[in-house]
Amino acid sequence: MTKNSVYKFPSFAQFMPHEKRVLKRFRSWIRFCYAKTTIRSQIHTFETFLNQNALWQPLFNEEPYRCNTLLRKYCDNRFSAEERLRMICHNFILAENYLGKPLCQKLISEQKLLLANLTEDLQVYLNINRIDPFEGFFSLNILTSEKERVYDASFTFLPPNKILIASIQGPKGEDAAQLVKTATKSLFGVRPMFMLVNIFKMLAQDLQLDLEGIAHKNQGKYRFNDHTKLLFNYDEFWSENQGVLNADGYWHLPLDIERKPLEEIQSKKRSMYKKRYAMLDETAQQITRFFKENV
Repeated sequence: MTKNSVYKFPSFAQFMPHEKRVLKRFRSWIRFCYAKTTIRSQIHTFETFLNQNALWQPLFNEEPYRCNTLLRKYCDNRFSAEERLRMICHNFILAENYLGKPLCQKLISEQKLLLANLTEDLQVYLNINRIDPFEGFFSLNILTSEKERVYDASFTFLPPNKILIASIQGPKGEDAAQLVKTATKSLFGVRPMFMLVNIFKMLAQDLQLDLEGIAHKNQGKYRFNDHTKLLFNYDEFWSENQGVLNADGYWHLPLDIERKPLEEIQSKKRSMYKKRYAMLDETAQQITRFFKENV
């Protein structure tokens, strides 16, 4: 199916083509049929939106499971079906408004775009999120020069002018701790998940957007009876980033990147901090150039 064809919401067979476990497939089929019945009007509006905004059709044609964001959840656990529909559509409209249609087309086509070289060994990319669409259709991630994932953060655009960071995810496997330790050293003492927040701040400044983080209990993987899916507390993390919890349930994050005056830093650490600040300045300049050249 091409991007200019008539978009139709997927069937269950298209939705979960590879699931072989009979019981899980049956449960998923029940949920799928129930959801399709209860939000029929939202599905029709979603189809209309994608037929009027064909640029975004490939995301759902290539991965029909992404439609589950409309059926079940999208970024914020509190969203109703109507709110999910509205926020999904707004996300794509705002992406075109702020990134421009050519850049969106390039992102869809290439799946990831280099934003900046952080160091000789680390790069940050803007991506189509391939980890979990429940947490947003876009992401930023830090990769090594060997393309190992160091940290990922998914996000969505929210009306009228916000970026919502919906998830932060570190590496997995036996070498995960060492990978993060090595990256932290390369980033002159900045832990990768904090570096991603700094990059979001730079991006928000360039696009003139507000930056917010998802509250812990509203995060897509949060379950009141299953806390094992969340390995750290989002509220604590945003607080460490000088965030302030708003009445709307999001953590508002300041766009200024905190810097200690060099005279307040121990003399033995000043060289590292100078290199850190130079890295932050160079990264910000690269991101600004990226948007000037592409938007």
